[in-house]
Amino acid sequence: MMRFKKESYLESSQFPFSIKPHKLKPNEIFNLHSHEFIELVYVKEGSGTHTYNQSSYSISKGDVFIIEPEVEHSYHVDMHHHLLVYNIMFQPQLLSRELEALTNVTPFVDFFYMEPFFRKTVDFKSKLTLDIHQQMEFNFLLDRILEEYRRKQLGYRFLIQTKLIEMFIYLSRCYDNIYKKPVTYSLSDAELIDQVAKFIEKHHASALSLKQVSQLCGMSQSSFTAKFKEYTGITFIQYRNNVRLRIAKELLSNTDLKVISIAQEVGFDDVSNFNKMFKQIVGKSPKQFRRESSI
Repeated sequence: MMRFKKESYLESSQFPFSIKPHKLKPNEIFNLHSHEFIELVYVKEGSGTHTYNQSSYSISKGDVFIIEPEVEHSYHVDMHHHLLVYNIMFQPQLLSRELEALTNVTPFVDFFYMEPFFRKTVDFKSKLTLDIHQQMEFNFLLDRILEEYRRKQLGYRFLIQTKLIEMFIYLSRCYDNIYKKPVTYSLSDAELIDQVAKFIEKHHASALSLKQVSQLCGMSQSSFTAKFKEYTGITFIQYRNNVRLRIAKELLSNTDLKVISIAQEVGFDDVSNFNKMFKQIVGKSPKQFRRESSI
């Protein structure tokens, strides 16, 4: 299986971004592959089949979806059609502050974080399909980004970042207008809590609040908290903090990263808060833990 590395596809470590149209001819197969970066896919023309995490789905003009890093996927076009997709590829650090701010917008979290994660466990009817008017608007945004990236004139990086934020806000509005039910609505309580726990493991560093996760699960905060504690034995916040600190301990033991860098890596913006919580739960400071683990 092919694995696309960021060095081969993204512009640079200072600007980890790329956008490319890719056309598949009738009866063509784009073999199973994964990549180190996030990919937003827009189907501009045609139709085909997309295999994602060993499940296959029909895709066609107007479909937009997110491919997470390291997830295996492929495309297949039958003999009577073609497929033109636009791949917008980037690393999260390109928009780190903006993505964190957008986590306050529930439809964005639905589209960007939740839908790709739950895609393998629930019906893929929740994918975003733009209508003809939304396609026209999105095509305009996409063409501006592509033009800036191709021409690379003065200030193009800043303009691309600005247009990407505009694009995500627009897609979030489209997603909100089309889908009102939570992505997780077809899961049982046990399945739901299990998937939320796995979601926390994967996205522990994201600034997702109890309120947001409760809304995404279609529950009140009190109901979600009660069910989560019933199945895990601890609250959502405790579970998330335990995951963050477990990974912090691994980084303290196995890397030379500074404590402030590790705090940020696992989701703490305030290093003093990280130190306080680490000592409260682990029983010693991060520096003391590192010293003792290296003996």
